[in-house]
Amino acid sequence: MNRSPFPSRLPQKIINWFIKSSLLFTLPFVFSGCQSVQNFLEEASQKLPILKEIASQPTPTPAQSSSIAIVEKQIWQEINAIRQQQGLTELNHNDRLASVARKYSQKMAERKFFSHTSPDGDSVSDRVRSANIFYWIVGENLFRSVNIAQPVPAAIEGWMNSPGHRANILRSEYRETGIGVWRIGNSYWVTQIFLRSIP
Repeated sequence: MNRSPFPSRLPQKIINWFIKSSLLFTLPFVFSGCQSVQNFLEEASQKLPILKEIASQPTPTPAQSSSIAIVEKQIWQEINAIRQQQGLTELNHNDRLASVARKYSQKMAERKFFSHTSPDGDSVSDRVRSANIFYWIVGENLFRSVNIAQPVPAAIEGWMNSPGHRANILRSEYRETGIGVWRIGNSYWVTQIFLRSIP
């Protein structure tokens, strides 16, 4: 996706508003802390002038299989149905975000961990920026199931019953999402990234 040149400095009023906002990154059925967008916005306010238009983007990672692609689409549709019921804007599907989400679900599955921070120390904001996706605000929901035949309703129910996940799903500022599912045997790893990009 090509982007136009960025402003030399973000208005302080906008920066202050986002600093007051926080992203809740919680694990399914497990309480966790929250992560602020302050660091990225402060960094962006200094570095946006030197960012250059991206000439080419990496090829998106495809779904693991056709059946997994269906699972990803069903989650996207269910999340948008919930947002519609609450009078919120539907989230547009972003292939590049889905690619980031798929790679992370695959990494969790293959390296046998389940966390918003990888063993390498990167967070969702790091992973999104590494894909040359620039944003105002970003969040992430994770889900893992074992021996569950229907992972979609299990993921949706788990997220909606968790305050942090529910807040991400119903956050009005988000405009885009990418969902990545990875399966090994009878286990599913699901990553959903929520984002509002810099126009």
